[in-house]
Amino acid sequence: MKNLLIGLTAATALTLTGGIASAGEVNLYTSNSEDSVAMVLDKVREEAPDITLNVIAGSSGTLLRRIEAEKDNNVADLFWSSGFSTLAEFSELFEKYDSPEVDNLLPALQAKDDSWTGTNTHVMVLMVNEDIVGGEVPETWEDIMEESWKGKVTMADPANSSSAYAQLYGIYKLYGEKGVQKLAKVVELQGSTSGAYSTVAQGEFAVGMTMEYAAQRYVAGGQKEIKLVYPSDGTFLSPEGLALIKNAPHPDDAKRVYDLLLSQDMQAGLVGLTFRRPSRADLDEALQSSGLPLMKDIKIIDIDQSQAAADREMLLELWAKSRG
Repeated sequence: MKNLLIGLTAATALTLTGGIASAGEVNLYTSNSEDSVAMVLDKVREEAPDITLNVIAGSSGTLLRRIEAEKDNNVADLFWSSGFSTLAEFSELFEKYDSPEVDNLLPALQAKDDSWTGTNTHVMVLMVNEDIVGGEVPETWEDIMEESWKGKVTMADPANSSSAYAQLYGIYKLYGEKGVQKLAKVVELQGSTSGAYSTVAQGEFAVGMTMEYAAQRYVAGGQKEIKLVYPSDGTFLSPEGLALIKNAPHPDDAKRVYDLLLSQDMQAGLVGLTFRRPSRADLDEALQSSGLPLMKDIKIIDIDQSQAAADREMLLELWAKSRG
């Protein structure tokens, strides 16, 4: 059985018209947020009015397993999105498509050797509640590994969250087994990805290891006590991708939607709405308008996503042992 990073929920369908899979339709399986999906639906209505976009929503794990179960009689045309390391576990389900938009993407997110394309990337940050922290704000990942932070720091469970696994793998690359062991003794785990940022926002924890976009939403929402720290010892990216399903029922129209999801207008709109950092390299103005730093101003530790996937079982075993 494949190891997945995301918990299972029942998939739901949000369709523009009744039914699935007739000419002029595209079936998009997606784990993205409702506001993101609504923007995509509006964009398809505007740019490709001859296409009816059916959206089947659920967690990444649910949807990827469903696509796998349907592979002999495919319903899905597109999958959007999940982390590169998770997509690698299901690469046999996807068909490579060289979108004309790919050359406009950041090199690390073009994924030209893979059967998917990057749509956005998560930057891992320390989300700090300055009303709770009660002293010096941590500036590095190493800072929060000290015993004095025990009970004050939280993160999602790396066994169930792709973003938390990206954080753990980054710690492993920076500080090796000792770093993983030290973190394991200090951090409190949440049962969901959202728990890592919502509990900090609510004042239950001083610091959360989380994704940039999630923390920035609280800042944009007016919580002045929330601060994003981009650790000076370097941080990690968790890119997410879009894939065309192999033997898709509507491949030509699916490619048109694929191109729209990578387009400048769409990605600029999504970063403005959701603060998810886009894969395109030509959206500096949109990033700055959203209050996010440019990538060149962040110290990034290069992570081999394929190696991260290969090391998953080993690292999670080390993590479990370290937590006792």
